[in-house]
Formats: sequence, C-alpha cells, structure tokens
Amino acid sequence: MNLIKAILVDDEPRGLKILELLMRGYTGEVAVVASCTDPEDAIIQINQLQPDLLIMDIQMPNLNAFDVLSAIQARHIEVIFATAYNSYALRAFQYSAVDYLLKPIDEDHFSRAINKAIERIRSKHVHQNYEALLYNIQKLKHTDDMKICIPDSKGFRVIRVADILYCEAESCYTIFHLDNKTSFMSSRTLAEYDALLDPDHFVRIHRSYIVNIRHIREYQKGEGGFVVMNNQKMLEVSRRRKEEFIAKMKSLYKL
Repeated sequence: MNLIKAILVDDEPRGLKILELLMRGYTGEVAVVASCTDPEDAIIQINQLQPDLLIMDIQMPNLNAFDVLSAIQARHIEVIFATAYNSYALRAFQYSAVDYLLKPIDEDHFSRAINKAIERIRSKHVHQNYEALLYNIQKLKHTDDMKICIPDSKGFRVIRVADILYCEAESCYTIFHLDNKTSFMSSRTLAEYDALLDPDHFVRIHRSYIVNIRHIREYQKGEGGFVVMNNQKMLEVSRRRKEEFIAKMKSLYKL
C-alpha cells in the first residue's frame, strides 16, 4: 500500500515541531514530505508535491489558511486545521466533514483526526469534502447557505443546509427530508446532527425530529402541539420540548 503524502504548515516553529513529533506515530502509513513555516512556501510545496493530506494552522502572517487553500491547485486533498478559531469557521469545517484540532493539541484528538483522514483518503471521498469546504469558507457568516457532507451507505452526499426541511430518527440512522421532495438515509444518529446543525436555524422538537425553522409553515397548539412543514408534513412537538421551540420561534420572528 502506498504511503499517504502529508504536508505540515504552521508559522510557529514550536507548533510545527509538535506536529512533526505527533506524526512520527504514523510512519507506516503517512510520509511527511514537507514542513513549512511560511504560507507562501507552503503553496509552492503543495502545488509541486501534490500531497494527500494537509495539516495547517489557520492564523498566519501575510496569508491565512483560507488564502492558501484558494491558491493551491490540488483538489483531491484532505485538510486538518490546527486552530483556536471562531464558531463560524468551526461550523464550516464540521459541515464539510473536515477535522480541526484546537490548540494546544491533544494527542488523542490528533490520533482520531489522523485516523479519520486516512480512512477518507483510502475511500476516495476527499474531493467531495474539499469542494464543500471551499464553498463553506465563502459562506462563513451565512451558515444556512453552507453545504454539508452526509455519510450514507455509498459514501457521502453533499447538500445545501438550507435545503433540509427536517431530519427524522430511524433507529440508529437519520432520514433527511429535503425541500425538493426527496429523502435519503444517513448512517449517523439524530443526536449527532442535533449537535452539528446550527441552532440558529434548526431545533429539536421531538426525540424523532429536528426541523429547519425556516421551513415551518404553521404551529398548531396542543399538549405539545404540531408543526406543519412546507411540504405539508405534520410533525409532533413533544411536551418537554415545546417551551424551547416556542422561545426559538419568538426569538427568530420577534413574536
């Protein structure tokens, strides 16, 4: 099996040294072909060496990580960020199935991120992730317009977050219902999407449902009540989630 080629980028020599030390545990699977402290040099090295994996700090002088990504020619590359960045950026990474490491880097978190990256590179799903990441970077402050990578039985689907009507629990899986009247099943649980989807636009109304607030047509009162979605589907609101749901609606629409 061919070794995965990796490039490390951090403007701080100490940070770069830490990444190099952590990568020593993966010499049987990953070869570090370049280490860069200068983002402009990193662009040259990436374009010349065409790595499979890029581990990069975000905040660097002159050019940041997003500038680097915009300048490189590679499109089949897995990216892991080392960052202390804001929540908008983290949402972009999570939606794109891209990993990030919060500094100071925890060794267990690093191990999980590297192992997932190796798995994605070997399974050939990197292109979808990378394209979604570039799109999401342009939408950093408009999370409802971002794209999200959804793992399914065949690999990944990439959809616009704004196109999600609601998510429905199905045993240990999640069914996504979209506004084009299609649906498909994800291999992840509803609880995982409850943690991932932007709480400004999505709310858990029941143990079985997460709804996109912007696709709610009406709310009907009751013990918990019901919401009617834009596709005419009526979904139950549980008693214990009613108060949170009503508060969210009032906050969004200034009721």
